[in-house]
Amino acid sequence: MTEVLGITSKARVTLYSVDWCGWCHRARAWLDEHGVVYGEIEVQDLQPERHEVLDVSGQYEVPVILVELGSDRHVFLDEQHPELAKLLGISM
Repeated sequence: MTEVLGITSKARVTLYSVDWCGWCHRARAWLDEHGVVYGEIEVQDLQPERHEVLDVSGQYEVPVILVELGSDRHVFLDEQHPELAKLLGISM
């Protein structure tokens, strides 16, 4: 369950990241700023989790933000994508 600005949704949010990535820091800060509860999976090079990123997004690059709503999976490569905020009930 994700609590966003007082709105409860059934979204499950996962951030795939690496600790040295500036884009990942930006995505994490955006999620934190908007009160999104999320899980984070660090996907260092050549780890099994890196292959999970490929399965989820079709690429090895991070960050990847995965939003799961019921059986629907939405993949975002950028926290600024307007559909991400819409899915999470965040006014932009």
